[in-house]
Amino acid sequence: MRHKNLIISTLITILITWIVAVIYSGYLPDPVPTHWNIDGEIDGWTAKPWGVYMLPIIDTATILLLLVLPKIAPKGFRLEGALKVYYLLTLVIAIFMLMIMLFMFNAALNKNFNMTTWIMSGIGLLFIVIGNYLTKIPKNFFLGIRTPWTLSSDEVWYKTHRLSAWVFILAGLAMMLSPFTPYQKIILTTVIIATAAIPILYSLYLYKNIEGFDEDS
Repeated sequence: MRHKNLIISTLITILITWIVAVIYSGYLPDPVPTHWNIDGEIDGWTAKPWGVYMLPIIDTATILLLLVLPKIAPKGFRLEGALKVYYLLTLVIAIFMLMIMLFMFNAALNKNFNMTTWIMSGIGLLFIVIGNYLTKIPKNFFLGIRTPWTLSSDEVWYKTHRLSAWVFILAGLAMMLSPFTPYQKIILTTVIIATAAIPILYSLYLYKNIEGFDEDS
């Protein structure tokens, strides 16, 4: 029942996304600003109606795919033990995409709306939420730190996600604070590299020490 409630909440969030897009559609300029650079300056536009409904379409397709994936997971990688966490994160992603759309629409209507600050804060918050749930995700092909080494060892999977949880939380905090410092670009670059490289390299290190490699092969 809890899983069903999370799925329903996610579908309601998608519906709200479409309703909000329809409400804003009449007020947004044509073309609609759809891309901002690191300094918060508009550098990309999309004509209506795509400029309005592009994110709802992407949101709907992404969320529906995420809701279907647990049903088609191969044997040995089922999510039964963590469906609550999986569907909760799916709901979080749906809410995040709705929030990003609201940021974009408000930035299009208000020149004083600091898109960079809000986007960085939103992404940082998403990282923190994901970090808090990484250790609760069982081994699977769809969610988590999926490297050849984590997928080959339960112990490597667990330890990699335990470290990665802290990496994501700290990265999220850094991103939320970065707009208030003169080092935003440096922090963003560091966060991207760290969250991508540390889990991969750590999983390789763990696998080498726990499982080892067949040097004769």
